[in-house]
Amino acid sequence: MRKLQRRLQGGFRKEERVPDDVKTGHVAVHAMAVEGRELQRFIVEVTELGRPEFMRLLERAEEEFGYEQEGVLVVPC
Repeated sequence: MRKLQRRLQGGFRKEERVPDDVKTGHVAVHAMAVEGRELQRFIVEVTELGRPEFMRLLERAEEEFGYEQEGVLVVPC
């Protein structure tokens, strides 16, 4: 979790762009249906990342995908 927090606080490299629909204080999250591998995109307030429910999703994401994800945060559902 600390690695994700450092990455979110560290900002973006010049070549990385935040999509126009992601407002300040928000982050894009893709939820992946594990069996179908279908992605659904959500825009989530950064404050939601600290909720216990979301923390469990992040732990599952670490187990399934690791923290070396590039770009959008992907969580299993």
